[in-house]
Amino acid sequence: MLVGSAVGNTVRPSIRGATARLLPYLPELLRRIVARFAYSVNRALKRFGNGSILRELGADLLFCPFTAPTFFDRTVPTVCTIYDLQFKAYPKFFTSEDVAQRKKTFQDACRRATALAAISDYSRQSAIFYGKLPQEKIRTIYLRMAQRIVRPQEVGAPILDQLGLIEQRYLLYPANFWKHKNHEMLLTAFGMACAQGLPKDMKLVCTGAPGERQAWLHQATIGFGLEDRVVFPGYLPDSELAIIMANACGIIFPSLYEGFGLPVVEAMAAGVPVACSNITSLPEVASDAAVLFNPKLPAEMAQALLTLVMNQPMRNRCIEAGKVRAAEFSDSHRMAEEYWDLFKFAVATHKQRGWLSMRVA
Repeated sequence: MLVGSAVGNTVRPSIRGATARLLPYLPELLRRIVARFAYSVNRALKRFGNGSILRELGADLLFCPFTAPTFFDRTVPTVCTIYDLQFKAYPKFFTSEDVAQRKKTFQDACRRATALAAISDYSRQSAIFYGKLPQEKIRTIYLRMAQRIVRPQEVGAPILDQLGLIEQRYLLYPANFWKHKNHEMLLTAFGMACAQGLPKDMKLVCTGAPGERQAWLHQATIGFGLEDRVVFPGYLPDSELAIIMANACGIIFPSLYEGFGLPVVEAMAAGVPVACSNITSLPEVASDAAVLFNPKLPAEMAQALLTLVMNQPMRNRCIEAGKVRAAEFSDSHRMAEEYWDLFKFAVATHKQRGWLSMRVA
């Protein structure tokens, strides 16, 4: 929560609204320029009246868990967290102005942070490559929150009846309907698996907030003749998602890009077998505890669906290996300690740089 001046908090929404109305009418290059300028103005307004807040607080360190070092102060060491650089790999999934703002945020973090954290080795290597960072400036600190969604004590619940679901007779894809989540290819693969012998009572559940893409995908199921086998329950609170996950036959996760892929380890922690993409961070996170497939090949994904449902020895192996894998991502205290070590490193590095600057002067 930002507690700032009335001027900054009043003007920022007005500028955002005006920018949003203006951008659609501008050429792409100009949209990027305006977006970068709007980012800088928005940052300046956030800082309005708070430019020296870190010194006023006597802060030892600025931690930016959402990447952008908005309140950066040269006198205070700064740590930023990098989640992913999807805008580099798939710029077509974003508007040109969104790409421009994400690029500026990443550049600011690389330039101004004393040290950086990445949520996977994949994200770390991506940041090193695109940010031209020295290896020692950024560390991998995994999201050790596999137990974020607590497995319910009672596996049965009204939510299953409400959605017309039967225990162990559906596959779950817990993801929002962003383009990189690859729902189109999943529906294609699910249709192929149905034609290749997937049990007729086996359904596919795709959670996520309703919107234009959900409506479009629902229409696609009608075109595929799958409207009776694909369920769109909308957004589910964690308590209901935990029940849906615990009762699923398996979790399918065909994402094209992940900085980590938390639902994969959440499912493993719940004792549910997983099939997921073999690209970006997902093979790093899943290791050998999941059925891996190429998310761009529907035939390969369809085979993974059939394996997940019908190959009992593989299911058992994934469940047991998944529990072991999830245990490695369940210690939130370890994650906190790793951040604390990074904070101490940033403070020591900042002091050393200050001492060297004085020696050079």
